[in-house]
Amino acid sequence: MKTLGVIAGLGPLAGAHFYRRLIEMSPAAMDSEHIPIILMADPTVPSRIEHLSGTGESPVPKLVEIAQKLVRAGAELIAIPSTTTSIYQEQIAQQMSVPMISLIEEVTAAIVKSQYRKIGIMGTTPTRTFRVYEASFRKAGLEAVYPDEETQLEITEIISAVKEASARYSAFDGRVHIGIETLGERAIQLAQGPWSRDVDGILLACTELPVIVPSEVSILSRPPEALFRSTDILAAAIIRDVYPKGGV
Repeated sequence: MKTLGVIAGLGPLAGAHFYRRLIEMSPAAMDSEHIPIILMADPTVPSRIEHLSGTGESPVPKLVEIAQKLVRAGAELIAIPSTTTSIYQEQIAQQMSVPMISLIEEVTAAIVKSQYRKIGIMGTTPTRTFRVYEASFRKAGLEAVYPDEETQLEITEIISAVKEASARYSAFDGRVHIGIETLGERAIQLAQGPWSRDVDGILLACTELPVIVPSEVSILSRPPEALFRSTDILAAAIIRDVYPKGGV
């Protein structure tokens, strides 16, 4: 079985949540059947949002350094559970000796398999500004719809709150508790605001958002009905790639 290298910490809860979902979604029946994973969360990676906003240094050298450390440690496949950081994936991949799995491509492929074609994107401001999903969606016959300015500001505030919430997260039972628990409810409300009136599905593109929206929530209470979770889609793609056909 391939060893997976994960560039995590972008932010920390999103990386931890991704690892948890890999475990929960795995077909493994015992410890020895789980995917070998090397996870590195380096808090010194320069802010992707600041760099893309023109106020900070490029995170690419540090991301390449982390990826190369993962390879030296035995990783045979690299994943980045972060939509914003995926903007840099091509630059990183050019300097890698092992393949990198694309979050953007896997999300696109998963949505194509559904009946939904017009998808609202909830993510960071750079994801909206740089239309991160645009090219991949267009090739697949999908349409990406982004929030209005006011809604985007609220989504950004929620994402920032999750990134700041480490002290309020319980590692004991894995649940998000009072303090940021209500952020998930607000995220769902925003998903069903006026901006998404004409879409038929919503993508939680930023991997901070699945942290606060319970994993069992896949259908919304009113249109748009479908809810796609970038974290789970990436985890499912890795499981298909790593496990032999037919299971462990």
